[in-house]
Amino acid sequence: MSIIHIAENDPLLSAVLCQRLGAHGHTIVMTPDGDSCVRAMQWARPDLVIADARLPDMTSMELLETLHASGFGRLPKIMLFQSGAVRDRVRIARTGLAACISKPVNLEALLKQVLRSLDVSHAAAA
Repeated sequence: MSIIHIAENDPLLSAVLCQRLGAHGHTIVMTPDGDSCVRAMQWARPDLVIADARLPDMTSMELLETLHASGFGRLPKIMLFQSGAVRDRVRIARTGLAACISKPVNLEALLKQVLRSLDVSHAAAA
């Protein structure tokens, strides 16, 4: 199916996302921070990126700017936010994210958004 890169430093959430998305046939590349995510994307070009808005080495804006500068500007991205990060969410949403999802993550809502984002991405590539 699709290659999905997940940049999340919470090992429990990472494991759950990997298991659930993998069970739907997606290939998952897990990284604990933004830098390793961007480096991994150079050798396993993803169809979608899911990233925590608060990575240990980058803010959400820094990650989005780095992805854009690395040639991944048009790639669908889903950002995971802590429920209290409303100000950041509004600012980040203006950058053209596929979705902003609150933590704790509702897995069914995330799966629907992943499918929606991949459908739009694959339709645009065709």
